[in-house]
Amino acid sequence: MLDDDSSLSSSAAIPFPTLTILYLPAEAKTVVEDVGQKYPNSTVEECIGFFHGMQRHYNKVTIWSQGIDSLWLNAVVARAKELAGVEFVTLVSGGIMYLL
Repeated sequence: MLDDDSSLSSSAAIPFPTLTILYLPAEAKTVVEDVGQKYPNSTVEECIGFFHGMQRHYNKVTIWSQGIDSLWLNAVVARAKELAGVEFVTLVSGGIMYLL
């Protein structure tokens, strides 16, 4: 029989992945490949969105991880903005949408 303390400590040790979604313009295809190399637990879907005032093709990149390196993410966003010629990249993390 397990006491309450041992069951709590064993459940606290289970890591829960986080879900992050990046909407990267199609022009930033090389960035999508970089994400897949860094985070193999990711998927890519081609879609169409209206994030920049017009209809554009996007890659919806969904990443399951134990956490994303923020410096790496900032570099990915900067590179995507440069390649696509856009002012922001849309990101959803923790159920909140950000424009970076």
